[in-house]
Amino acid sequence: MMARVGCIVLAAGESRRMGSADNKLLLPFDGDPLVQRAIDTAAQSNALTCTLVVGALAEQVLDTVDVRRCAVVENTHWREGIASSIRAGLAQHRGDEACLFMVADQPFIEIDDLNGLIAHHLAERDAIVALRSGEVWGTPMLFPQTAFPGLERLRGDEGAKRYARAHESQLRFVRARSTHAFADVDTKSDYDAIRQIDPRT
Repeated sequence: MMARVGCIVLAAGESRRMGSADNKLLLPFDGDPLVQRAIDTAAQSNALTCTLVVGALAEQVLDTVDVRRCAVVENTHWREGIASSIRAGLAQHRGDEACLFMVADQPFIEIDDLNGLIAHHLAERDAIVALRSGEVWGTPMLFPQTAFPGLERLRGDEGAKRYARAHESQLRFVRARSTHAFADVDTKSDYDAIRQIDPRT
């Protein structure tokens, strides 16, 4: 059974915690920029549609990556925080029955992780489905269409996880394939750390 599930890759931040002129999304990891890995994961998943949301460093990102089959939306209000990127992405997916959000700086997220969220949606259409590794859970996360209006009311740095916590009765979890699934890059030390991780563990 197919489901019209969209995937939104959030890549609009300005990498302000890197402490240099580096755009963290363009840092190489296993041969590709971090954002390219996220795009490729989304494009190869079972999501039927895909949108890349860019913002602060849009021109730099788009000059570097191949967006594959992802549509591109520029969030001109990126300074507001992540909620503005959620709204910008959802505007492209109003006809989808569910939408999956992922961020562009988690290199250990796998295609099977996204497909696991989509598979759970097929079994429980009204659920909010989040990835979990041990006690940690969060993005990537899938929301049914009924959640779209609430997500669009988020403001500032209120992310999708805040909405999910407020609707705990609908929240379900899918186990991540990698124990490092939530390793992300905010600082130079984060980047140095992920390069030491064996992706097979």
